[in-house]
Amino acid sequence: MNALILGGTTIFMRSISVVFNAYVSGKIGAEGMGLFSLISSVYMFAVTLATSGISLAVMRLVSEELGKNNGKGAIQAVRHCIAYALIFGCTASILLFFGADFISAHILRDARTYLALRILAIALPFIALSNIFQGYFNAVRRVYKNASASIAEQFIKIFITVSLLIAIAPRGTEYACLALVVGTAAAEGLSFFYLLIFYLVDKKRHIQADKGTLQPDMKRRMLSISLPIALSSYLRSGLVTIEHILIPIGLRRHGSDYQTALASYGTIHGMVFPLILFPSAVCSTFAGLIVPELSELAAKYGNVRGNKHICYIVKRALCFSLLFGIGTAGIFLCFARPLGLLVYGSEEAAKYIGIFASLIPVMYLDTAVDGMLKGLGQQFNSMIYNIIDASMSVLLVWTLMPKIGIYGYVICVFLTELVNLAFSLNRLLTVTGVKIPLCRAILSPVVCIVGATSLATLAVRLALPASLSYLAVTVVGILLSLLFYLILLRTTQGLTKEDTAWLKSILKDPKPAHAVQKT
Repeated sequence: MNALILGGTTIFMRSISVVFNAYVSGKIGAEGMGLFSLISSVYMFAVTLATSGISLAVMRLVSEELGKNNGKGAIQAVRHCIAYALIFGCTASILLFFGADFISAHILRDARTYLALRILAIALPFIALSNIFQGYFNAVRRVYKNASASIAEQFIKIFITVSLLIAIAPRGTEYACLALVVGTAAAEGLSFFYLLIFYLVDKKRHIQADKGTLQPDMKRRMLSISLPIALSSYLRSGLVTIEHILIPIGLRRHGSDYQTALASYGTIHGMVFPLILFPSAVCSTFAGLIVPELSELAAKYGNVRGNKHICYIVKRALCFSLLFGIGTAGIFLCFARPLGLLVYGSEEAAKYIGIFASLIPVMYLDTAVDGMLKGLGQQFNSMIYNIIDASMSVLLVWTLMPKIGIYGYVICVFLTELVNLAFSLNRLLTVTGVKIPLCRAILSPVVCIVGATSLATLAVRLALPASLSYLAVTVVGILLSLLFYLILLRTTQGLTKEDTAWLKSILKDPKPAHAVQKT
């Protein structure tokens, strides 16, 4: 039920975000999107420093303490994490604020980014603290509070950004980016206060703070979870930031001028990736909620490998991620050109949507696998794989892009995503002992989505009047593809009666997913 609430909310928000993104790209152009993506790459590294793995720490600690019916320990965990977040959030804010001049002049090499970085620095402590409350609500399975905060934050951001874009965007690309960052910073600050109020009320109503005992090793446990995540995140995020900075540089070395290089970078990172990744809200939601679920089970049973409860959840999550990812990839491949033209009015965006669509199952599955590894305490291994991924990215961007241009980056993304998934999935299967039913999880959905999109395309051509708009034809085609895909999956047993019964049981019974067992 939590997954449905949070997943539905995230899909709604990402839908709004895609529409908003299309509006913004129309206002500031591909070059403006490229400049904003450069600013965002530095900002995301600063966010990584500010949060430093604390969301996972609070989620796991609160889950473990509540699993032992220790309310006092759960509140203790939150307090320790708040102190941690304040230290790292304020440190990151100071570094970005006073380092903005150096970063804009010597790293990004674009003076237009200076003021935007300084404004974003103000939001970092609020983001760090918001992560605490989001982790807490995930742990206690009341994610609707996170969902409502996210919706409020999104609409505040859109309102402020659109107002500023209308007022100052005509002055140039720098001011357009300022409108985007002011909207982002203001929304993050207001979201923190929203979550803080929810947390204070929730703690009084649901947590028995006087029940149980304080844990003398709480700080050590918190640091043992957060610091490995933090260190890996620093390295990986730093490498990703370097990669993003090198992309426009590599395109210029290949022969493009600065504006064209920035526009190509903006098309892929500001337009294509947000669109093809927006359905991944489903996978990312389950990945986030699986962390406390598996953490509780691992703490309860101790032995992970071969445990029927853990294997049940892991196997289900892998199968559903593949069913969903393959189906999504097929729809994006079939409707790449209409989506690129309708959403962004860009043939170039349509081309890259078609190229990266085939990588969607890998991306979505990797998201789910990463969440499960964290839930099973395998964050160190996940850290190593992410560092390998990011290091490969930097090396490939540096060597390939000056020689073959933007297609060097395409090759880089494909290779690194495949390598990361291979390592992560192998580790998960080794730890749990789960075996993926390849025919049902891979072959069946591939055949079904090919059949579904073919039937949908044929139905649209034969049944719809020629006078119908391009938008209506595309929407009907996508909806028919989804319908035919589900029918074919059910017919070929790619989606079994047991799967349907499991989903229904989750809707009817608010017990954890592992309470429904295979007979």
